[in-house]
Amino acid sequence: MSESAPPPTDATLCEWNHLIQHTAASGSYSRCLRHYASLLAAGLRGGASTFPSLAKSCAALRLPRVGRAIHAHALLAGAASGVFVRTSLLDMYAKCARLPDARLLFDEMPRPTLVSWNCMVAAYGRIHEVEESVAVFNAMQRAGVRPSEGTLVGVLSGCVDSVSAGNIGLCVYGYSVKSGLDADLPVLNSVLTMLVRGSHLDVARSLFDTISNKSVVTWTALASGYLHIGDYMEVFDLFNLMRAVGQTVDSAVLVNLISAAVLFGNLLVAKGVHALVIKLGCESEEDIAASLINLYAKSEDLESAREIFDAVHMVNVVVWTSMISGYVEGGHLNEALMVFDNMRCAKIEPNEATVSSLLSACAKLGSAELGKKVERDAISIGLQSDPRVATGLINMHCKFGNIKLARKIFDGVRNRDLAVWSAMINGYACNGEGSEALVLFKEMKDKGVQPDAIVFTHVLTACNYSGLVNEGLECFRSMTVEYGVEPSVEHHMCMVDLLCKAGHFRSALKFIKQTPSQVQTKILAPIFSSYSTNCVDPSIELISEDILNLDPENSGHYVLMSNMLSSLGKWKKATSYRRQLRKQGLIKEPGWSFVQLSG
Repeated sequence: MSESAPPPTDATLCEWNHLIQHTAASGSYSRCLRHYASLLAAGLRGGASTFPSLAKSCAALRLPRVGRAIHAHALLAGAASGVFVRTSLLDMYAKCARLPDARLLFDEMPRPTLVSWNCMVAAYGRIHEVEESVAVFNAMQRAGVRPSEGTLVGVLSGCVDSVSAGNIGLCVYGYSVKSGLDADLPVLNSVLTMLVRGSHLDVARSLFDTISNKSVVTWTALASGYLHIGDYMEVFDLFNLMRAVGQTVDSAVLVNLISAAVLFGNLLVAKGVHALVIKLGCESEEDIAASLINLYAKSEDLESAREIFDAVHMVNVVVWTSMISGYVEGGHLNEALMVFDNMRCAKIEPNEATVSSLLSACAKLGSAELGKKVERDAISIGLQSDPRVATGLINMHCKFGNIKLARKIFDGVRNRDLAVWSAMINGYACNGEGSEALVLFKEMKDKGVQPDAIVFTHVLTACNYSGLVNEGLECFRSMTVEYGVEPSVEHHMCMVDLLCKAGHFRSALKFIKQTPSQVQTKILAPIFSSYSTNCVDPSIELISEDILNLDPENSGHYVLMSNMLSSLGKWKKATSYRRQLRKQGLIKEPGWSFVQLSG
């Protein structure tokens, strides 16, 4: 306290306390902390009624260091022993992800209140430590404290994103039924969300139909489940039912509706949804504006997307990113980079989604210089280790042939997801380093990462480019037998190409005959091309008519057949295929490429 500070009076302290409590209650958390700083500067010290508001502000702003200082001030003021103050500090530590501090404070409480128990249960649930959350739940019952609906919601919150915790969540729901808490809407919403995230959509729908007092959260939870499986019609039906029963609509509901329209992929539907958003007066909300931009971009109407973007006054990073991604996906790469430049001029810091879209644009443009610029921006804001950004960087550097730099980025990612592994394996494959791709694929499996169809495509491509026939055959076998991945056209194409390049034409033909008929016509190009190049056994001509009859609209097969017959010296037949191609009005699409000159 300074010598010139006025002596503290009870009246002055009461005024400060009232001001601090009022600002915290109104949600002005930063202002609340500034008022406390002014109180200290005035030589005053907070009391028991001050610290709960300060702890609440620190929790909302996620300021654990400031919260620890508040805790110290409460101890010095002799107010930390009060149950209300202790519980507020406990809640602050829990919400700031300081679980050891929260648990220590909780264990020091002689008789924790129900609110204290609930804070601890929810703290573990928030970080998906379900077993610890259940342990606290059991301990509170042994202590004679009856759980409330808030307790159950705290446990269930940890079960939402954990497949292994699904049984625990169902047991908690069973307890809610037994204890009579199953009628509480927050509990039912938590159970519904858990079922939806656990892919038990039929059970979730049955529960949904039994809930009489549905809230907007109830409707949104079920709609998100249908979106996850791509059933956009159910989302539309749910929305119509909501309107019919008079349920209020919020931004989350509209975002789900817009996402369903994206899946539907019809411009007229997109405009209808947009008109509804305008009618409800929600078009200026940033999350809805971002969704509408994405909707129009996916509907190939970038002009409408740009109109929405330009009409939003307070544009956040999500809106900027939606516009950039729309241009990238629509092939307007220069426009995407121009929007990014404007974004930086507006002092908006990009996020991982922004950088990822830009890296994709640089890779498609083939511009290493622009890619390095985007990478510098990513490094300057500390996003280079983010899995999504790292995936984009790896893809870009591999496309430019900088495989060592790509591997350096890969090694710098701690929590590698499937996309990061897939990008690096594909990088090795496309740069002809098949053995390195296989080594990395084995390492990925050893780490417990489950491969998907895309990863298997990259591995088969690696075997193809490097001539690793036995490894490719084993990969194809394990994909279907061990991992249950249904082979796609790309997988079959890689195998046929691999066998043909190695000279195993008979094996390639046998492989083709074992594939489904609808796939056969789509995987013939490699074998045609190989026969044409190597001028080998003309037996391929015997199956040509059957092949062309299966896919009569494919001009490429006619051209390949003609080239193959020319290489065998059968000029007359080769000419007849060219004539047949022109007679049917089929046109071979020309290939194209481009290079960057002077930037």
